[in-house]
Amino acid sequence: METILRKRTIRPSSRNEKSISYKIDTKAVTKGDTLVVEIDHESKSFNKTFQFKGSDISDKNSISFRVKDFETSIELSWSGAQPTSITTNDNRTIQKQTKQSDKVPKENIVIKYDSINLKQSFEPISNFETKILILGTLPGDKSLNLNQYYADNRNLFWQIISNITNLELPKTYEEKNELLLKTKIGIWDVAHKAIRKGSTDKEIVNEEPNDIDSFIDKHKNLRIIGFNGKKASAIYDKYFSRKNNLKYILLPSTSSMNQSNYSFETICNLWKQILID
Repeated sequence: METILRKRTIRPSSRNEKSISYKIDTKAVTKGDTLVVEIDHESKSFNKTFQFKGSDISDKNSISFRVKDFETSIELSWSGAQPTSITTNDNRTIQKQTKQSDKVPKENIVIKYDSINLKQSFEPISNFETKILILGTLPGDKSLNLNQYYADNRNLFWQIISNITNLELPKTYEEKNELLLKTKIGIWDVAHKAIRKGSTDKEIVNEEPNDIDSFIDKHKNLRIIGFNGKKASAIYDKYFSRKNNLKYILLPSTSSMNQSNYSFETICNLWKQILID
């Protein structure tokens, strides 16, 4: 008894049809096996896992699914067999069938994805002199609206950087960027994009990471990576290995939701760990 994995990516850019068919090879599947099919999308935040009983497909050379790609949903129509369960990549089961007939009828499975709450990160702020990289999770809604890192006045990030570097608190966003570059601090987010309702880290699902390994390779002077909160650290460790030549520091989040846990003085003292002599 084995679990057999197949992966497919929905790629509308390479096909002209509005309704696209994809084939899954099942020749190697026996009655006692479980077939797991992971399907993602080349440009949308869509990642689903479909599980099939081997007994439903062991006599077939292949099964297939047809895709209808709409603006806010993707419709999958399976032929040859129906999945016993469907889960998202954050392990939420969204459909489960408890019984299977000998001849499974063709059924449509409509999966809606949350295009309204799809959030995307900014480009990093850094230069070749950057020695310290601060990684957050994903810009909050206020930041996304203004196209600025840490734009919510309740967030303490800029006040903390000003305090620990003993430099005046910048008034404009351009001055804030200059402060970072002057002190050899870079900022970015771990997630390139994700589904998130509102601005809280706990609502982040279906994240896709930024290419942080490439950032590290390009910034030869980088010595420290600081995580702006536990969620940023957790997402990093989910997708990346820690480098032996870098120091990693978990920092208290600068979010307003974390301010009841620490005094400003305490947070600043903890953030001073990132400074390099």
